[in-house]
Amino acid sequence: MKKNRVLSNLILMSLGLLLICGCEKIQKVMPTELPSEMDAASIRVTMIYPSDCVGSAAYCDAFHIGVRTAEEELGITLTEVNGNENDPVATEMLIRDAAQNSELVLTAGYQMGDVLARVAPEYPDVKFAIFDVVLDIPNVASVNYKSNEGSFLVGAIAALKTESGKIGYIGAVDVPLLREFEAGYVDGIQSINPDAQISIEYISEDVTGFGQPGRAKELALAQYASGVDVIYVAAGGSGQGVLEAAQEQQKFIIWVDSNGNHLAPGIVLTSMTKEIPVSVLRIIQETVEGNFTAGIRYFGIADGGVSYAVDEHNQQLLSDEDIATVEALKAKIIAGEIIVPNTVSLPRE
Repeated sequence: MKKNRVLSNLILMSLGLLLICGCEKIQKVMPTELPSEMDAASIRVTMIYPSDCVGSAAYCDAFHIGVRTAEEELGITLTEVNGNENDPVATEMLIRDAAQNSELVLTAGYQMGDVLARVAPEYPDVKFAIFDVVLDIPNVASVNYKSNEGSFLVGAIAALKTESGKIGYIGAVDVPLLREFEAGYVDGIQSINPDAQISIEYISEDVTGFGQPGRAKELALAQYASGVDVIYVAAGGSGQGVLEAAQEQQKFIIWVDSNGNHLAPGIVLTSMTKEIPVSVLRIIQETVEGNFTAGIRYFGIADGGVSYAVDEHNQQLLSDEDIATVEALKAKIIAGEIIVPNTVSLPRE
């Protein structure tokens, strides 16, 4: 009963936090006060974000929802910390500090992988979890999503809805993680329209691409001006720039990581969703119950780890026939009849 109540309350908690996280900022430093005797027995959990990104990126907001739900429902002692993706030395110090003051340390994003790989082995009695990074370390739970599968579905939707036959993708930085999004998206488009013209662009050559909404907007406006009428963006906080461009040009955008359909009804065609809050809650609950399991995990379409979003904000954009087509593709992926690639196939300039 407890588990069911936790998961059911997650939805309500998510809605509330999405409304407030735009103005709420996470402290950049670890608290120096130790837990009181009353809560000393609770599990101490630290969530380290890759940057000061809560409230500006759907990706970080999803983790914020997950840990805050765990705090409320599981009674953990929670600390949230902003890392500095441009300063790995400072971020490493934060992880070490967290390891000395927590039973479980959570982090996310490819930019955190190398740092955690150095630190985690030095604290074998501390449990770590990292999301969207493959790490095979005895005390690390490595949680990954088959983003290529979810991207395949939204790629099919883009191909069904384009009128120009020109479709775009904008990623934050050209790294393997975001190439998985690109690969699935392109394959999904081509499953519907092999002749579609696809524009692929990345904002930056380094992690700053996640925090350049101005540059992202420039790229999006150029794509729209070239005839592109649907852009899929996987760029963290930079996605806001693409959203602004889509609103100005009254063209479609596809959101990522969480359901962003409400951000601009009629403009956000759909969202590629990853069940990050549920996964975060699962890891923390396993730890609280003494069932923490290290190792590499993947969640895809078959187990609800990724999908696409249809709700009251975009239902009018997708016909019953569109949904039926996408659902048929989804069923084929689950049955193994379609194997979605996770490496890019288009020529790279």
